Amino acid sequence: MLLAFVFMALGGVRADLPPPRPDTASEKSVVWFALDSQVMGPSMTPRQPLVSRMVAGLICAVTGKNTPDAAWCSFIKPGEKVGIKVSSQPGAIGGTHPAVAQAVVEGLVAAGIKASDIIVWDRRQEDLVQAGYDKVPGLNLRWIEKGAGYDPRAIITTTAIGRLVYGDLSFKESQNSLADILGPKAQLSEESHLPIILSRDVDKVINIPSLCDSYFTGVHGALAGMTIGILDNWRRFSKGDGYGDSSLADVYSDQRIVKKVVLTIMDGIVLQYAGGPYPSPGNCEVNGMLLASKDPVAIDATALRLLDEQRMVSRMPKASRDGGHVAEAAAKGLGNNDEKMILMKRVGFGSRGSISSGEAVVPETAPSPLPATRL
Repeated sequence: MLLAFVFMALGGVRADLPPPRPDTASEKSVVWFALDSQVMGPSMTPRQPLVSRMVAGLICAVTGKNTPDAAWCSFIKPGEKVGIKVSSQPGAIGGTHPAVAQAVVEGLVAAGIKASDIIVWDRRQEDLVQAGYDKVPGLNLRWIEKGAGYDPRAIITTTAIGRLVYGDLSFKESQNSLADILGPKAQLSEESHLPIILSRDVDKVINIPSLCDSYFTGVHGALAGMTIGILDNWRRFSKGDGYGDSSLADVYSDQRIVKKVVLTIMDGIVLQYAGGPYPSPGNCEVNGMLLASKDPVAIDATALRLLDEQRMVSRMPKASRDGGHVAEAAAKGLGNNDEKMILMKRVGFGSRGSISSGEAVVPETAPSPLPATRL
């Protein structure tokens, strides 16, 4: 009788059952991609004019605008501050290439966004330098660790618990013995902090991850780059005690993240299929591709399929085995991960060879599956 009373008092909802998950997106997501077999130049350095052409075509395709200027202005308005989040941890080859970030910066400036309102950022200065960002003139570089730092007021709490280490904002240096620090008295926390760059300094984010695998999350892509790639106390989301795909999806769904990321462009000029998210040039293949979408889940799901394809050739375990956070993000309504719910469309450039900021771009409108041999 008591159970029946509680059941009726809650409006017919069983108190001992968890709430249902939200439905995933009912509409199909579109992932646009551009391919150019000549985009990688000598010494594994992308050719800037070709990269700029690919980025211009993608931004027009994603927005449905005829010109890059109009396309960028549909995302970023004059006066807004935009942060271009790159993935430099995998290094100069497997990470986000500076040429892609430079193409985005030049497109925004051509569209009327002040250069002083655009920053290119990542977690660590040394990673940005290793990837060559300091050699690109005109980039306003910023970093979190030993730079802008973490915001003590911007806290993200999840059920995953991690051991704080030096560099985490809440870590307290101890005078105890090493055994105490590493033992039962180790500092544990379920909190992470957003970087000041994200919480206070920028209004919008254009996320540019690279097509790189990850020991921690299968793919170091759109979702991981804006969670593990920016938070302190991030180790609680990695393999080991406290690992939880649902927690990682919860973090990305935080309004201070998901509302600011307006576009994801994945740098797939090189595909790094093993060793990530750290530099591993021996496990890289030239891929000649850029992808773009408003759906970060669809981007990551596509990346996992591409990584699995290459790993199968290399007789390695599938990256998707460690990419459960992508399915969890889809279950939370952040996008689509089912291949049947993702339309792959290729941007075509015709024979003109280049696109200026004012030129019209007409992408292909028919769905285009990724070719088995991409180059």
